[in-house]
Amino acid sequence: MTVKKYNHKQINKIVQYILKSNGLSEEDVRTVSNSLIAADLRGVNSHGILRLPIYVKRIKNGKIKFNPEIRHIKETNATLVLDGDHGLGQVVSQKAVNELIEKASNSNIAAVTVRNSNHYGAAAYWSSQLANENMIGLSVSNVEPLMPPPGGAAARVGNNPISFTIPAGEKPPIVLDMATSVVPLGKILNAQSKNESIPEGWAVNSNGNPTTDPNEVVNGGSLFPVGGPKGYGLSIVIDVLSALLSNGAVGEEIHSMYQEIDKHNNISHFFLGIKIEAFMEIAKFKTLVDQYIDYIKLTPLAQNTKEIYLPGEIEHLNYLSNQERGITVPDNLIAELIDLAKEFGLEQSLIEEYTKPQDELVK
Repeated sequence: MTVKKYNHKQINKIVQYILKSNGLSEEDVRTVSNSLIAADLRGVNSHGILRLPIYVKRIKNGKIKFNPEIRHIKETNATLVLDGDHGLGQVVSQKAVNELIEKASNSNIAAVTVRNSNHYGAAAYWSSQLANENMIGLSVSNVEPLMPPPGGAAARVGNNPISFTIPAGEKPPIVLDMATSVVPLGKILNAQSKNESIPEGWAVNSNGNPTTDPNEVVNGGSLFPVGGPKGYGLSIVIDVLSALLSNGAVGEEIHSMYQEIDKHNNISHFFLGIKIEAFMEIAKFKTLVDQYIDYIKLTPLAQNTKEIYLPGEIEHLNYLSNQERGITVPDNLIAELIDLAKEFGLEQSLIEEYTKPQDELVK
């Protein structure tokens, strides 16, 4: 499968056109498209525009609402429970993060939990928004069961993602963004989109046998938890924070975004912001974080190691590079975007303009 580089601003135009054609408001179009493009810029293609076609399918069949009525269920000065009304995960999450930031203006710690939502993209996109407000940000979400408990023969918990973002001073922020499986499902889907095999140790098929075929994983297979019982334990905690705390769906009440297209996804999220100034002066904290980053990066190197990276540093470098060099998109995904744009009436000349490769910029 051929993969090319594309200008992210041009690709964003075709993504926004497709979303707007599906009834989203201008604000929601920007929210969703910017989330997807940001993931691709960071090199996290598993959570980028790869997801757009399934979003559109679920909007068209009514299982994702393009104009949800997001409701306050329970609220205090520092906390909030939201019902996302089955809106796009990014739309619901942006509402949650905005509400959290507002509550943090009057509280040193604020939290929002959300039920009845959908896939919200990369978890770091949300924790980083909180860090931009001088908070330590936490973002977690549950997903459909994809991992068995240790010793179990059936999936019971999702490979629930977790992200912390810690603001720094002169350095890039520290950004932990990980699934609780060895790899996120998105990496399986990314390999599937490129017709590539996956490494052994990532997943098993529907019979419980190890597989290197991403199709076998998507069609009834399971993922391995990262660190065995440790990843499983983290996933349990995320279910509690996101779903049990919001009275949202867990286990089989959550439906696969890809395999159960006729059912609501029923995903839940949880966001937490900790104001740094409640503990110390912000500039002092950021200086300490910078010093800590230097301490880690000056670790003596093991043989054949060229550099030490902090969590999120590689993605930050990708972001800077890909703004110039372009984002990586496989040909079959470009073809899907073109088909969707044609379906919704985008002029051929604009399609060609928005999807022109820029491989000449690749060094």
